[in-house]
Amino acid sequence: MTADSPVPSDWYQTFFATPVMRFWEAAVPSQATDSEVAFILRHIGAHPPATLLDVPCGAGRHALALASAGFTVAGVDLSQAALRRAEELAQAAGVHVRLVHSDMTELDVNTPHDALICMGNSIGYFEPPLTQRLFSRLAGAVRIGGRLILDTSICAESVLPIAAQRSFAFPGGTYEQQITYDAAQSIINTQAQLTLEDQRHELRYRHFVMTSGELVRSLIAAGFDLRGMYGDTADSAFRPGSPRLLLVAERK
Repeated sequence: MTADSPVPSDWYQTFFATPVMRFWEAAVPSQATDSEVAFILRHIGAHPPATLLDVPCGAGRHALALASAGFTVAGVDLSQAALRRAEELAQAAGVHVRLVHSDMTELDVNTPHDALICMGNSIGYFEPPLTQRLFSRLAGAVRIGGRLILDTSICAESVLPIAAQRSFAFPGGTYEQQITYDAAQSIINTQAQLTLEDQRHELRYRHFVMTSGELVRSLIAAGFDLRGMYGDTADSAFRPGSPRLLLVAERK
């Protein structure tokens, strides 16, 4: 399979299996999680024991830290491997997080939460109409006046121009990427080789690229007001070249 072959639209449904979760856990240093949680605590607009929703929660690195801080936390993810690992880590840490197996585009809650976090690049997984549907689902999961913190490294201002190749090592393995860009659809297609303990895993995934303006307009259409845009966890203003966008919004 070549790097420019189309990636299936539902790639994310099976992508986050055990090898990828092990890679992510090994590759993300604890300091990164600490700085992200500190950012969340500064901007979430809520205090313990407020209810927080982490979508998608992955292995729970943010959810567990926020639960340890006294929040009432629920985590939602489609990956069974991620939820199993989150449960293991929660038990080891002696904290409680309610874990829910669900597709984030089908998110449905009985009672809106005080705040919601959506960390990582998950908003880039879906075609634009499905992304708008996701934002509406997120809005329905937050009470009026509650906040959303959305994190993405796939804004056009952060990723363009695209580097065709990238590789890095982490404890226990290596990760190599070959990337192509579909300009007609604003899609980054990635083929990657993950090596974990001498075992090689072939991975393919894609992300839709939005400008920061498109993202803000979509969130406003879904029922949010913009409260801030930051380019890192130190609260630097978001601008072209910022490595990521951390967006803070409030439910109208």
